[in-house]
Amino acid sequence: MRGVVEQRGDKRWRVRVFVGREGGHTRWVSRTITGTKRQAQVALAKLVTEVETGQVAKSHAGSVADLLDRWLDDITPTRTAYTMREHRRSVERDIKPAIGAVPLDRLSARDLDQLYRELLGRGLSPASVRRHHSILHAALDRAVKWGMVGSNPADRATPPGITRSTVTAPSVKEVQRLIGSAEALDPVLAAAIALGAVTGARRGELCALRWSDVDWEKRTLGIDRSLTVLDRVAKEGQTKTHSRRDISIDETLAAFLSHRQAEQRKNANKVGTALVDNPYLLSRSADGSVPCLPDGLTAGYARLAMGLGIPGHFHGLRHFAATVAIGSGADVRTVSGRLGHADPSVTLRVYAHALEARDRELAGILGSTVFGPMYGSSELDQADPPAPPQLERAR
Repeated sequence: MRGVVEQRGDKRWRVRVFVGREGGHTRWVSRTITGTKRQAQVALAKLVTEVETGQVAKSHAGSVADLLDRWLDDITPTRTAYTMREHRRSVERDIKPAIGAVPLDRLSARDLDQLYRELLGRGLSPASVRRHHSILHAALDRAVKWGMVGSNPADRATPPGITRSTVTAPSVKEVQRLIGSAEALDPVLAAAIALGAVTGARRGELCALRWSDVDWEKRTLGIDRSLTVLDRVAKEGQTKTHSRRDISIDETLAAFLSHRQAEQRKNANKVGTALVDNPYLLSRSADGSVPCLPDGLTAGYARLAMGLGIPGHFHGLRHFAATVAIGSGADVRTVSGRLGHADPSVTLRVYAHALEARDRELAGILGSTVFGPMYGSSELDQADPPAPPQLERAR
């Protein structure tokens, strides 16, 4: 079996093994190696052995479309239904028509960059194009692990940069106005707004809450499910991070929830029915068996906020919880856990503006601690500010 070592740059090598002919084309299996020429030769020998023993397929790697189909099937058990719907929509609508027929082992970074330019030209936002890049990068990473290609061309592609906008959140007074107004018009919406503002939970997570998720003794609210609507069918599934989190609730929220539970029982009695064994916390059905839907909360909030002249949308309540928490001095890891972020770095990136505000407060604390009254506001107004204090050099 033939194999070659080709230098691709400083201490970078490509090792290739001939595996036959198919469709009039010469077929090779290749890998990129970083190191010395001797290390590349050892890697070539190993690749030859893998091909001969069947550890690496000798046949055509297939097309980009073949890979995407196989990758989507492979990740389905570990993703939410909503995520899979969005992934498949991106693949079928945007990626396959453009590069689906390209042989996988001939896909280049240039092909991907051309795809990104076309998508931008069609009006997709840079953020949307980067999501397409993430799909391709993940699928191609899996292809490398499966031995279908030697390297990931998405590593060398250049997706568009994006400018992150500062998140907007309602003020404390606005949240209080929203809850007060909703109480008179729609108590269920009022409960959803209050829970969203205090817990920072996502819409689907709030809609999936049942009364069994409230631990009255430990004063916690357990979040381990999310409600998603696909093709007009509501379905409970895992949270976005596929993990459970228990959110602490204080006495005021506990009292609010107790009042909400009593109202739900009262409404059931009023129409002569009984609540189901484990009713949904947010439900407009008399027996509590049917949950509110995420889009319904969004629409109800939008109508209420518009009537009150308050800008924003329901997701702004999540931003409200985060910014208030960070502004109060809570550490980022605690805030991240409460919001259900997969990693505290997500919290740092999204809520950098709140951290900057905390840094300004900290600057004032440290400045007044170090300098005390030496630099008061009246002194700062002087034309010639005093020279900085002379610190004694340590001996």
